[in-house]
Amino acid sequence: MKQNIMGKGRFWALILMIGFVGQLAWAVENQYINLWVFSQSQNAAYITWMTAASSVVATVATFLIGALSDKLGKRKLFISLGYTIWGVFVFAFALMSLSNMKALAGGDLMTALLLVGIANVIIDCLMTFFGSSANDACFNAWVTDNTNEHNRPLVESILSVLPLIATAAMVVLGGVLGLEKETDPNAIEETASSVAGNWLIFFLIFGALTTIVGILCFFLMPKDNLEPKRENYFKSLAKGFTPSSIKSYPDFYIALIAFLFFNTAVNSFMPYYLVYFTSTLNLDNFYPAMAIILGGSMVICVVFGFFMDKIGKLKLLIPGVVAMGLGALLLFFAQDAWWPAVLSATLMMTGYLIGTAVLGATIRDETNTEAIGALQGVRMIFAVLIPMIVGSNISLAVFSNQTTSATGSVLYPDRNMFIVTAVAASLAIIPSVFLIVRKVKRNNLEQAKKEESESE
Repeated sequence: MKQNIMGKGRFWALILMIGFVGQLAWAVENQYINLWVFSQSQNAAYITWMTAASSVVATVATFLIGALSDKLGKRKLFISLGYTIWGVFVFAFALMSLSNMKALAGGDLMTALLLVGIANVIIDCLMTFFGSSANDACFNAWVTDNTNEHNRPLVESILSVLPLIATAAMVVLGGVLGLEKETDPNAIEETASSVAGNWLIFFLIFGALTTIVGILCFFLMPKDNLEPKRENYFKSLAKGFTPSSIKSYPDFYIALIAFLFFNTAVNSFMPYYLVYFTSTLNLDNFYPAMAIILGGSMVICVVFGFFMDKIGKLKLLIPGVVAMGLGALLLFFAQDAWWPAVLSATLMMTGYLIGTAVLGATIRDETNTEAIGALQGVRMIFAVLIPMIVGSNISLAVFSNQTTSATGSVLYPDRNMFIVTAVAASLAIIPSVFLIVRKVKRNNLEQAKKEESESE
């Protein structure tokens, strides 16, 4: 298999276009859907439902389609078709409003609130299947196919900031449309109906963008340069779990364990933090706060990305993990003090971006090149499935902020989730140190062999 099969300009154009719009769709799914569902139900438990269900679907889809793309030697088809359908389901969320569910429930509000949760979970799972097939399975594999250990740190740094750029774009549009307005648990129907029309515009815009990129990919992506795999499809699905695979690529699995704890920390706050800032903390000057948090962390990460290969990316892993955990801990104590909260959140997000970039690049470096697509499913188990279920549910369990409304007790995200983040981040340090020590020993051994060869 050849790498760098296209010019640098075309490569970066595809990385930015596919990566950015994919992250727009994921930001809808991972963050703004949470605001949408909360606006229609006033219940944080539905956010956890979606987080858990979508993580399972994402993992299954990545396993099946990643291995199938290896088998067929095709990435382009799955990326193009997946993005095209993905956008349709982004728009479909707008139809799952409280008013539509109430009409479906014959006017019964309590049944309608339950249907809001169920309907949005179903649409989220369908959206996730096509999104993960296109992005997690095939785009991730395509990036690995067309990068090497020298340019991956920069590529991963760019890819890791795209989610925050996407979130920033949504915050701007959300502000224009008034999506982040404070909700009233005692006026659920009025609150839900007052924003539903604007959410329709929001979903239409981002759904259309995703579909358009899918159509463009049919024409702009180069033909696949992969040899179809002769290996049995079902055998390839299990390849990442065999003792021989673990023995041959131990650092791949150690990096995944580090990513498991790291992303558990991330998913302890990520599904809830926009709801926390808008509905629980009710932070004054929300948009300037988001501009500083998102903009500051993105700039720092991109700067580090340009020098990450020269510095040695693993040297930044522990600082990234510590920064995220420390930022979360400080955010717990900051509460509604504006500058302490904003600076703490910026530190937390910076650590999240740096850690994601380093671990993402390391996992690509250590991936078995004979099973790139199939191993995306293994990555999803460690990086998405377990962290999303564990992190979001532990945070939900420690939420203590409840408000009584006309429909019962309403659960709001609170600052306790940042303690969960700090604890999970501290656990990520253990495999990270182990990974760094192994890498140093391996580099020293390779250097010694090189010097011995030259001396002969």
